Amino acid sequence: MKLHDLKCPNCGTPIDRTTSLSQLIECTSCGSTLLATDLGLDTVNACPDCGTLNAEDQRFCTDCGHALYVECVLCHQKNKIDAVHCQRCGVNLKRNQLRRRQMLKDRKRLHDERNQIFKEKVARQQAEKLQRLLDDLDEPENHEFAIYQINQIGINAVDALIETMLQDDDPDARYGSARALGQICQEQDVNALIKSRSAKALIQALTDTEVGVRYWAADALGKCESRIAVEPLAKLLQVERHDGVRHQARESLEQIGGKRAQQVLSNLPKPNRFFGWIKR
Repeated sequence: MKLHDLKCPNCGTPIDRTTSLSQLIECTSCGSTLLATDLGLDTVNACPDCGTLNAEDQRFCTDCGHALYVECVLCHQKNKIDAVHCQRCGVNLKRNQLRRRQMLKDRKRLHDERNQIFKEKVARQQAEKLQRLLDDLDEPENHEFAIYQINQIGINAVDALIETMLQDDDPDARYGSARALGQICQEQDVNALIKSRSAKALIQALTDTEVGVRYWAADALGKCESRIAVEPLAKLLQVERHDGVRHQARESLEQIGGKRAQQVLSNLPKPNRFFGWIKR
């Protein structure tokens, strides 16, 4: 196990990342001697020979086979693992082990609680940021920057974008959401489930009353490259009157590809001119 993001508790100097657990560390800045150990509940007994961490009831080291002992917290006498009292000072070792175990449980609980609070704070801040960006989609002049920022949020923005695209009263917000979904679907780390969910919502947007929404929904379906969009795009080509939307539906079918998409395209008349006015 390697150390990451640890600092010297004395001066704050970062610990060398190549240092391993259970090894003595000398701070390069202040010279303090440190020992990094894992305080997990089941790995608290360090081998005196090789430093490997073992379960507290383990009699022999799992790595080197060296005999293990339990150290008295008062006099530091090494006692056998199953000893009840310290052979030097007589302190109850089992009671101290129980106290230590409870201390570690309390420490882990507090650590988990802090992590949960931090995660909730991050999620809340991200949700607030996403809502501000979605609000920016109401104005076309804000689209480029807002969509870029939404793309940085990635798949966590998909549900909110789908809701905005299908339910928002402002057509600018609807087509801006369709554009953002298309860009997110292009990312390599987006899984098939996210693409499929996005594609199903974009297919619904193909029937939007606004030309711009239909155009960008068709464009996004091409970026999603989902085969379930072939038939809806083919239907759009039959009923759509706007040449720019029809041209984009053609391009998206070419992007999606496959036998059925090629069949649809082969049955269409060749376009006479390029319609890209919405993109510009």
